[in-house]
Amino acid sequence: MSARDPAMPDEDRIPLRAAAAAFASVLIGLGLARFAYTPMIPALVEGGWYDGAAAASLGAVNLGGYLAGALAAAPLARRIPVATLIRIAIALTVISFAASAVHLGYGWLAVWRATGGITGAILMIVAVPAALSATPIRRRGRVAGLVFTGVGLGVVVSGQLVPIAAGFGVVEAWAMLTVFALVLGVVGWNGWPREASGPAVGGGHLGVPPAATGAALALIGLAYALDAFGFVPHTLFWADYVARTLGLGLAAAGASWSLFGLGAAFGPITVGLVAERIGFGRTLVGGLMLKGTAIGLAAFTTAPWALAASAAVVGLLTPGMGTMVAGRITEIASPHRQRQAWAAMTVSFAVAQSLSGFAMTEWYAVSGEHRPLFIAGAVALFLGAIAAALTLRRR
Repeated sequence: MSARDPAMPDEDRIPLRAAAAAFASVLIGLGLARFAYTPMIPALVEGGWYDGAAAASLGAVNLGGYLAGALAAAPLARRIPVATLIRIAIALTVISFAASAVHLGYGWLAVWRATGGITGAILMIVAVPAALSATPIRRRGRVAGLVFTGVGLGVVVSGQLVPIAAGFGVVEAWAMLTVFALVLGVVGWNGWPREASGPAVGGGHLGVPPAATGAALALIGLAYALDAFGFVPHTLFWADYVARTLGLGLAAAGASWSLFGLGAAFGPITVGLVAERIGFGRTLVGGLMLKGTAIGLAAFTTAPWALAASAAVVGLLTPGMGTMVAGRITEIASPHRQRQAWAAMTVSFAVAQSLSGFAMTEWYAVSGEHRPLFIAGAVALFLGAIAAALTLRRR
């Protein structure tokens, strides 16, 4: 099914079923399996399941799983039909939530947090390009925006519902996430285009020479990796920072995380619309600069307005970054290179995110301080903006 109007030319029609399925898949794989754990950290600590360092390290385990999934996604997509692979990933994600509700120790939860990371990466690498490959080039900005909005919706819902459910108990919070993921799984189960064949995102159009294309893709990959390194403090520690370090409690942490999610919900479609006007390249550079500023803001002030702005802006540009990078690839690479480029960049993102997660978790376990992490994150984003800006000259 597509968004059809008798007067609408084929190049303007949007495949709504594929977009909805990809939206649900990204919401499950990233919005819930990845980002819903952030407000769970203070709940796990206050519920007596783990101390702060152990709970945070489970978040890092999820990032390690994401790296493993990113490495496995493309080979799996060559051997397993795309729709089947997506369904397997959705099913395992739902199972991971249900299994997490059973308190059998750190190792048990670590296995299922890693599973959620693996399936999240597979859904990101396989589902997003499958939807974009079925979308007319002129409409890919808004479809990419719609799909990545799933991340923001997951953050909003988890920020509001996890603290409420955790008030009844940690098991109840996991059960709520399981039910939500199951409902979304029904949406993401069908709607995939028959010709979808894996991580490919369609036709580039700038006619960049091959050598320049390789250099530009390397710089975009570097920028994406630096973004992955730099946004970890917000996506792993933010709720715990607000709840326990600042002493504002679970309710305030949930509200602040919901601001992050509100930004994330509007970010991808906003980024997509901006990119349709000025191009993905300039949008990417500006986004990295703005995101770095917002991350750094949290290191220097705890004023309510600053915390709100930091959470909302970083949220706006977290799933929005995926929109920008995926779109930038379609601008500078020929069709046959886009599949490999998207997979490679997702792997570089996963490597940087995993290394950052484990390093920052170790730093926090030793020092108990969050602010240096925000400073490091801001510096990484500014360096990423420089790398992305260099690609604007390679046209």
